[in-house]
Amino acid sequence: MLNKYSISTSGPQKTTIALKQADLIILTRPTDEEIQQLCQTFNLNKFSFRYRSSPEEVSRFHRTTSDVLDNPFFLVVYDYIFSFKHIEKQLAPSLIIFDSDHLIICTDSEDSCKNITNSNYSNLSEILFNYISQCQYKIMDVLVSYKKQIDDLDSAARRGFSNTRLRELTTLTRKLVFFEHTMVDQTSTIEALVKSDFCQNVPQDICQNLTVEQQRLTKAIHIFRDLLDSISSLFTAMMDSNLNNLMKFLDSAGLVIAVAALVTGFMGMNVGGLPWKDDLYGFWITLGIASILSLLIAYLLHRKQYLK
Repeated sequence: MLNKYSISTSGPQKTTIALKQADLIILTRPTDEEIQQLCQTFNLNKFSFRYRSSPEEVSRFHRTTSDVLDNPFFLVVYDYIFSFKHIEKQLAPSLIIFDSDHLIICTDSEDSCKNITNSNYSNLSEILFNYISQCQYKIMDVLVSYKKQIDDLDSAARRGFSNTRLRELTTLTRKLVFFEHTMVDQTSTIEALVKSDFCQNVPQDICQNLTVEQQRLTKAIHIFRDLLDSISSLFTAMMDSNLNNLMKFLDSAGLVIAVAALVTGFMGMNVGGLPWKDDLYGFWITLGIASILSLLIAYLLHRKQYLK
């Protein structure tokens, strides 16, 4: 959907004027036709919008070319969409093109756009920086919500492990991998933005807030990734320990059985001179000797804690 706004002292006002004359242009989940219309109106490169709904988009900041806009900038930051279930869709890129008189935002996040259009920001730079801050705050809220899941997994790992917990660990790790790679790119993007010529007239505290919040995001992601790595290592160590104990028990049981098999094997040889060959109780004597030796071996292994 493509919407046009004029900026007044009371904030953005929806308008029906020509696209080229609008101060603020917002495209939420735009169609290919709307992207084509935007690119033709402002002479923009359509390739820049190719990955507008894809997690493969790269966060970046640089100048772009346009014969209509006045030396515009191209900015990509990431927003979060709560309505989607998969992290590939939840982490949504916001493509922003702006100069001193125009601001174009292309995103799949409708709620973020509603917040800025319902605000009373009276200039484009306020809208731009508050939009970026809003995206950062949403991602931080999501990361904070993951902390409880990490604590639950940590408690579960200390008690034991289960397939359900392992699946939860894998799912959460996968989400943080997406966050980590996305925020690493966005950190350098925010640094480039606040150092650009566009921000020379922006209040220093606004630029600093963007930088600090981005640093918080990066730090939180790294901490949570390290916590998950430690939990994963604990799960792996516990599984290895259980497997080692199982193999130790099976080897010990095999040794007990092997002693009995050795005795009965000797007594079952078809050669002369075997004791109790013609004795009525020869079978039971042989069985008794094998049982006594097996029990003795089992007792010794139990003393050495090899049967646990």
